[in-house]
Amino acid sequence: MAYYITGDCHAHFEKLIWLARFNKKLGKEDVIILLGDVGLNYFGADKDRENKKILADFPNYFLCVHGNHEERPYHIQTYRTQIWRGGEVYYEPEYPNIVFAKDGEIYDFDGKKAIAIGGAYSQDKEYRFLTGLPWFPDEQPNDEVKSRVENKLNEVDWKIDYVFSHTCPLVYRPSQESVINFEKIDLSTEEWMDEIAKKLDYSQWYFGHYHDNIQYMDAQLLYEEIKELGEPDSVQKVGRPRYRVGETVYFTYGKEDAREGYGTVEWIDDYGTLGQEKEVSYDIVGIPCELPGEKTLFKHIRESKIQSIDEMEIVKIEREEG
Repeated sequence: MAYYITGDCHAHFEKLIWLARFNKKLGKEDVIILLGDVGLNYFGADKDRENKKILADFPNYFLCVHGNHEERPYHIQTYRTQIWRGGEVYYEPEYPNIVFAKDGEIYDFDGKKAIAIGGAYSQDKEYRFLTGLPWFPDEQPNDEVKSRVENKLNEVDWKIDYVFSHTCPLVYRPSQESVINFEKIDLSTEEWMDEIAKKLDYSQWYFGHYHDNIQYMDAQLLYEEIKELGEPDSVQKVGRPRYRVGETVYFTYGKEDAREGYGTVEWIDDYGTLGQEKEVSYDIVGIPCELPGEKTLFKHIRESKIQSIDEMEIVKIEREEG
């Protein structure tokens, strides 16, 4: 059995379909962990039912953490509770392979323990009020949930392998320069998680919410990227390209990536190409470093093999100044 983990879906399941179709043969004991804002308890009965049917067709289990843009399962009459991998979950009998984590519960993944901590503040709260989009008043963990989480951690002497959360401790929170009215954002959940992180002995803290993919020393922010639980490398990263058409890049290619080149991005294969379904790839017009006079078209260079020339210059300057 295998365990995979990724960030917000918002009812767009292409990355999961792509994973199952091209990259991994999923079995009934495999689990995909979704770190909140899944899009299954958001629109209302009919639309939510359509989305649940999509995931119900998968052979594996989905463990869903509570996000901020979705209703809590215990407010929906069709949900029941059961014990799953050592912890309590919410499920609907019609979709038994889709389970929602209860905040503070600890789940067992072949001897590795993981605690779920859902919820976050909606940065677009005012916009939702103005446009009539759904907003859920109990989106953040309340005092009861916080006490449950802390009591569970007391039971394991504040030692855990993994944390599955929607938002994250302040120490991992990415820069949010683009957010309007930054001073109005409620960071109480992140501040509480920050206190937990200071006391907790953990291997990896996984979270979503910020719509990006960032690898920290002991934490991972996931969005398009799908990883195997406990592993640093991506199983798949498709969807949003990091580099743009016209951007100048350095890249490696050839057998064991032993050759180097640089050039300009000509074309982006947003969802990879045949035989390269694990990540975005690019066509680059450029030259081999060892043969600067030979301009050519390099096809399907994977994103992980590319660096922006501008990024490399910034790093160089920072090192020189440091």
